[in-house]
Amino acid sequence: MTTVLPPGIYVPIPTFFHEEPPDEQPIDVDTITRHVKYLCSAGVHGIVSLGSTGEAVHLSVEERERILRTTREAIDNSSPNAKLLAGCSHESVRGTLSLIEQAAKAGAEYALVLPPSYFLTWVINRADAIYSFYTKVADKSPIPIIIYNCPGVTQHMDTPEGIIVKLAAHPNIAGIKCTDGNVGKASYICAHTDRKTFTVMSGAADCFFPFLTIGAQGCVPGFGNIVPRLLVQMFNLYTKHSAEDLQEIQRLQDQMIGPDHAVSQWDGIPGVKAVMQSVLGYGGLPRAPLLPSPQDDLPKIIQAIQPALKIERQLESNS
Repeated sequence: MTTVLPPGIYVPIPTFFHEEPPDEQPIDVDTITRHVKYLCSAGVHGIVSLGSTGEAVHLSVEERERILRTTREAIDNSSPNAKLLAGCSHESVRGTLSLIEQAAKAGAEYALVLPPSYFLTWVINRADAIYSFYTKVADKSPIPIIIYNCPGVTQHMDTPEGIIVKLAAHPNIAGIKCTDGNVGKASYICAHTDRKTFTVMSGAADCFFPFLTIGAQGCVPGFGNIVPRLLVQMFNLYTKHSAEDLQEIQRLQDQMIGPDHAVSQWDGIPGVKAVMQSVLGYGGLPRAPLLPSPQDDLPKIIQAIQPALKIERQLESNS
């Protein structure tokens, strides 16, 4: 039976690299540990390692294992109840299962899996291809599967809602990360799935509150790397919400939309890391071929995120 993914805030962390030697950029495990402990201290419910924000496509198999073991150890030493989700996306069923088996051995409790998209024409022309892929993976996976719907990294392949609902009935598929931002689609999925066995999660901070109002149970926000307490505060308010709480959640959501766009959309992963370096004192560079965020952009991004950052600092000082 499915081990349900508990509701909450699950932050997809970057993978940190040493800058030297520049042609190798080795993994910076100390900063991974530092950041996981920081997020756990903020009360997040889980960590997502090796996702899109984690530059999983730039990592070797050996690096993946080291990162997962480092993250697992940091969680265990900081917040043992927090869950570890591992990105385990590969274009074949066999390759996906190999990554999942590695992740499970390293301590991951759930596998976040993108749909195959390299042979996009053949996938989208066969309505059963995506269903078959996830079913074959889930049938043999040692840990529950979380569907990862992110058209931005799959040649705009958007898994249809009918297939998602059908997959939700599988005993080893525990939820979905909706990084398509489609609230109407998520509403349909929530209305046609069992929330006791299938968890619907917003994939971004800018639409977190709308997703909650239609039945989603949490968020997997890249912006959570910078303002984790703000996201946790919104989640906690919603779980016990009164009329006043809803007004406060709406206020917090309004203060986060512009900052989230500035961090995640202006410069992508390089922008996230640049802001983390400025705000948290660590972040470093993305791995080549991604280039650092242009120096001229950083002051504009920092200025744009001030409304959310002010709230985050207030929450930190009150904790």
